[in-house]
Amino acid sequence: MKKLLIYAIFAVSAVMFYQNRYRLMNTVLSQPGIRRSFIHLFLRIPFIRNKFIQQAF
Repeated sequence: MKKLLIYAIFAVSAVMFYQNRYRLMNTVLSQPGIRRSFIHLFLRIPFIRNKFIQQAF
C-alpha cells in the first residue's frame, strides 16, 4: 500500500512537472547567473556551438 502511494505521488509530480515545464524553465532561466552558466555549459558542446555559429552568421 505504501509503495502504491509513493508511485501515485511520483506520477502526479511527473505530470505536473511536464505540464509546467516551460514555466519552470522560464523561472529558473530568469536568474542572470543561472542563465549565464547554462549558456556557457550549452556552448561547450561542439555540435550545438557549430550549429549556433552557422545560424548566427
